[in-house]
Amino acid sequence: MKPIKLLTISVMAILLSGCLNEKNVSYTTMDNYFQNTTQIITGINGCYNPLRTIIQRRDFWEMTDVATDLLYMSGSTVYNANCDVSPARPGCAAPVWQYGYTGVKNTNDMTYAIDAAVKNGYITKEEAAPLHAETAVLRALYYYILTCTFGDVPFYTEMVTEQNREKIATLPRMSARDTRDYCIAEIHEWIVEKRALPMVRTYEGTEHRAGAAVGLMIAAKMCMWNERWDDAILFIEELESIYGHYADSPDTFGEDYPLTDVPFSKRYVRESIFEMANIVKDYGIQTSSMLASSTLPARTSKAIVENDAAGSEEEDDEIYDEEDGEQLDDNSGFDCYAGICIPELGMSAKPAASVRPNTYLYSRLLPYSSKDLRTGEYSDGATTPRGGSGTLAWRWVGYDPTDEERTSPSVFFFWSSGSSKSRISGSKKPWMGNKFWAFNMHYTKDPNNYKFFRFADALLMKAEVYLHKKEYDKSCKYLNITRTRAGLDPLTFASVYSESEALMEEIRMERAKELVGEFQRKFDLVRWGIWYERTIMYNEGQYISGFIRPCHRYWPIPADQVAYSGNALDNKEYSE
Repeated sequence: MKPIKLLTISVMAILLSGCLNEKNVSYTTMDNYFQNTTQIITGINGCYNPLRTIIQRRDFWEMTDVATDLLYMSGSTVYNANCDVSPARPGCAAPVWQYGYTGVKNTNDMTYAIDAAVKNGYITKEEAAPLHAETAVLRALYYYILTCTFGDVPFYTEMVTEQNREKIATLPRMSARDTRDYCIAEIHEWIVEKRALPMVRTYEGTEHRAGAAVGLMIAAKMCMWNERWDDAILFIEELESIYGHYADSPDTFGEDYPLTDVPFSKRYVRESIFEMANIVKDYGIQTSSMLASSTLPARTSKAIVENDAAGSEEEDDEIYDEEDGEQLDDNSGFDCYAGICIPELGMSAKPAASVRPNTYLYSRLLPYSSKDLRTGEYSDGATTPRGGSGTLAWRWVGYDPTDEERTSPSVFFFWSSGSSKSRISGSKKPWMGNKFWAFNMHYTKDPNNYKFFRFADALLMKAEVYLHKKEYDKSCKYLNITRTRAGLDPLTFASVYSESEALMEEIRMERAKELVGEFQRKFDLVRWGIWYERTIMYNEGQYISGFIRPCHRYWPIPADQVAYSGNALDNKEYSE
């Protein structure tokens, strides 16, 4: 590929974050403040903080995974999950906008500070290179989130000063394509050309900071949006040079990156490209993973089935409400979750809200209907899901009570109301499984990290790229890597698909199964141009049909930001 040239943008200063809406703002000079690399790294650390605020909020997950064809959340007050949003009531858009542009501001400030430190002789150009590269990667990550959420957004790279503040605050949106092209070029310059960041897996990097792998993944994602297929391959192959080449022998993928690495409770695993950690203090984890607690079954104080020594059990169909897990009867003393007695889980877990899979997803992961290991079938050695003896009549499919490290990879678990496999049906909605849960999880002290980018995602993107390039056998080769790791048989284009649209749907389905809950689905659907159609077709949320409109493919810019810009910004789609 020809070297990527940095996009020249005449207007570099556009709107800033909500934090600049304050009239009294103090400005810190960067000219002499940072005088060595240690101080600069401390400043760059501040560039990460807004990401935590964005990603750790449950409403961001509601927007990216729940308001799609995969998951739903019932309730009239769940704005983001129901698409009950507008410029005056922006929901998740407000913190994404504010903290997204706070992150942009911070990275711009540190870019200026690094240049000033070099100019003043505090650090050398060689010392500055990895620092510049890290800020460029973080800035690209913020713009990736902003463009995926809002589409065309303001773009600027200047340090905000008292002199340019009003100019920056009153300039309009810039094309999302141009924003992405700029970030792609910058990452190519710092990582591919200059090799300014170490080419190592994320978990091998210093303090798990954003390194080359994160930058390459962001650039590949942006190339997918801009349909720059050859450039996407370039960045993914750079990732493969770090994580491993698997196209020629996909059976080795599971050996190097087992499914047991997928659960969110496994921190900084070999496959992770970017994780957002909960804050850990001396007294424990400061904040909870709202994502994980939202996927727990509703907690009850009593069990709904009783066992005797012979393993008999009380019929349970009418004992609990299957949709929200509400306790309807009082039978025994075990801590219970949606009617499933799991004393090993602990007494402190409870859901923040009820998140359930849509038919599109769970019908493709239903236990006993496929070999897909991501369903995580467990029955304690019994021949049926429930077993014939033991202290627990119910079997938590996907949960192994002896596995205290939560190594099972399942996405869902299912319950049955009878003693045979046939009693499991589509009328019994599964809960999200232990991909998100941790053993003895506490709803305010949840140890889960947020996995934002994984290597499997990059390989599935490569499958999609080769489809667009009409190299269908290569597309299948990369698609089969995650399939075979999950226990499924490899597929060939000639024998299974025979046409590109069928293969594309298989890629969409595989991304659904592999990446559910990892903040990718809505962005994928919008990029494919099918978000509204798929969501209106498959989402089973009680209220979403009353609110969803095509304009919701992107979230609205908050009305107060539009007013502050002097109406330079707009929400034209929302006024049609």
